[in-house]
Amino acid sequence: MAEQDRTVPPGSVEHDPYTFVMKVFCTRWKPFIITAIRFDEDCTRFSKFTRQLPISEKVLAQNLRELEADGIIYRTIYPEVPPRVEYHLTEVGLSVCGVLQQLYDWGWHEMKRRGLPIDPLGEMWHGYRERDESVMDAPHKHRDTAI
Repeated sequence: MAEQDRTVPPGSVEHDPYTFVMKVFCTRWKPFIITAIRFDEDCTRFSKFTRQLPISEKVLAQNLRELEADGIIYRTIYPEVPPRVEYHLTEVGLSVCGVLQQLYDWGWHEMKRRGLPIDPLGEMWHGYRERDESVMDAPHKHRDTAI
C-alpha cells in the first residue's frame, strides 16, 4: 500500500484526480479546443478557433495559455507580419483525446436516445457526420437552419 501524503487532509477534493482532470481539460471550452486541434491534423490557428467557436478572443487566449501551461498544447510562432501562430497537441494532449472521444460518444448516444438536437460541427469533429467545409468555416451562420 502506498504511503499516504500527510500534507493533504482526507476528503480534500481540491487534491483529487477528478478535480485535476476537470481543471486541466474539462472546462467550458478546452474539450472543443483540444478536439479542434486534433481534427485539423494537429495544427490550428487562432483565427480558426474564433470562426468555429462562439468564444471571445480574450477567453480563447486564456484557455490556450492554460492548456499550454498544463502541457496539453504547444504553439509555434512564425516570424511573419502579422505573426502567424499555430497550436499543436503535445504527447500528453494526444493522450487526452481518447478520453474526450469516449465522453463525446457517451453524450452523443444519450442525446440521440433522448431525441435531443446535436451540433453538426461536433458531429464532424467526432466522425458522426461527413465533413462539410461550409459548416466548418463558419458553423454559427448555420445555427438556425437544419443541416
